[in-house]
Amino acid sequence: MAQVKDSANVSLEDALERTGFGKFNWILIILSGAVLSAVFLETVTTINFILPVAQCDLQMTNQDKGLLSAIGFVGIIVSSHLWGFLADTRGRKKVIVTSLFIAFFTTIISTFTQSYWLLVVLRFLNGFFISGPSATTYAYLGEFHCLKDRSKVLLLGSFTYGLFCYYNPIAASFIINRDWTFYIETIDLVFKPWRLFMIVCGIPGLLSGCVMLCMPESPKFTFSQGKEQETLNILQNIYTCNTGKPAESFDVTSLAKDEEFEDEKVKQKNLFHFMWTQTVPLFKHPHLKNTLTVCFIQFCVFNSGTGFWTFFPEIINRIAIWENDPSHVSSTVCQILNDTKIIPNENAELCVTKLENSAYRNIFILNSIYCFGWLFLSMIINRIGKLIIITTLLFTGGVSGFSLIFVDQPMVSNYLYIVLLSVGLSLTVLNASTVELFPTKLRAMALCLSLMFGRIGSVIGSNIIGTLLDNYCDYTFVMPTILLISSGCLAFTIPNISKRNVK
Repeated sequence: MAQVKDSANVSLEDALERTGFGKFNWILIILSGAVLSAVFLETVTTINFILPVAQCDLQMTNQDKGLLSAIGFVGIIVSSHLWGFLADTRGRKKVIVTSLFIAFFTTIISTFTQSYWLLVVLRFLNGFFISGPSATTYAYLGEFHCLKDRSKVLLLGSFTYGLFCYYNPIAASFIINRDWTFYIETIDLVFKPWRLFMIVCGIPGLLSGCVMLCMPESPKFTFSQGKEQETLNILQNIYTCNTGKPAESFDVTSLAKDEEFEDEKVKQKNLFHFMWTQTVPLFKHPHLKNTLTVCFIQFCVFNSGTGFWTFFPEIINRIAIWENDPSHVSSTVCQILNDTKIIPNENAELCVTKLENSAYRNIFILNSIYCFGWLFLSMIINRIGKLIIITTLLFTGGVSGFSLIFVDQPMVSNYLYIVLLSVGLSLTVLNASTVELFPTKLRAMALCLSLMFGRIGSVIGSNIIGTLLDNYCDYTFVMPTILLISSGCLAFTIPNISKRNVK
């Protein structure tokens, strides 16, 4: 006779497993991918797509481009601590919904500015608010799943995120290369396609926020707040959605607190004191080593991946322009960039108003690598473990960056650059490890802090690249080589990272 499972004093991990895996989980995975793509559109791709075509309109140098691209990450850095605290104390869902709506509002306003510095301020505010869902979404998605499914689900969420990111190059190809303009007399603004593109890229965030209103709060968060009945109601609804059976047939009637939930919530005197108590444990035993490790690796990957992505559309576009001239001979990336340098005002006739088709093609290739790379990783991660994936990506990216200094075939350089940027695939695996390293009450804060260090890496990377690219280009590519290989070595020290969850 089969043994009947107890319905009382069931751990939350066991209860999550009993809800099954079905329609609700897939809805959650798709929605999480949409939210993550909205964050990516707002902080990375939108601005970097318009940098080449808005350079003359906004009178930008390479240093100006680096600042404009990085300023959103500065906003994320400044607010990461706050959003991590709010997510751990007020709820994952509230943070995601509120920040998505406000970020969309700032995008609309920034679309109509003519001043470079006002645009910088508005993109800072956009980054400040979009920081909310940037890390919280991973915690939110992971906390609806038991340990054996968590890493795979986070990668599937990233796969759907990759699918949604096709929206960006498709929208760019239909909008940016158009010749129309119209004049808005009331604000004395010539409205061009790149401004419309900014609005279009903000829409996914608005729609994701609206759908998110219909989703439940994380059951791990509600349980950590002492709301057992609310947690049971959430689990029952998930069970019903997945199985089609009535909530009364769910065989869990009470939840037992394990080590993760044994500490009671402590009421603090004020907000800042509470934030302090949420952060300090991350920098004490037993969490200090793990905190520093994931923060450093995030810094290195963001510095190399996102930092170089800032100039990816422009560099690929300039290589395409260079290749179209039959008089040119084989040259390295740095030689090509030096030959196609654009200085606003002095070289007005060289101003770029469109992106070459090959630039869109390479962006599609990169997007496909991320999209299907996450799908592939979701299928193998439980079998080979996280360590092999992370170290392979980091070491390969480091070698590719170093090779760009010497390779004099533009087509090969294109693909080496794409391989370098593909190092970002490791971030989802690293985030999955981070989710497992820290308890629920510190998890969102740990993710936000680690991603904050990643954003610092993006800011430093974008500005260093913008400064060095014109006059010290070769040294630019030494930076990712050192950072990625050193972080790959450090990955070996993460606890349980080589563990395999084979069923």
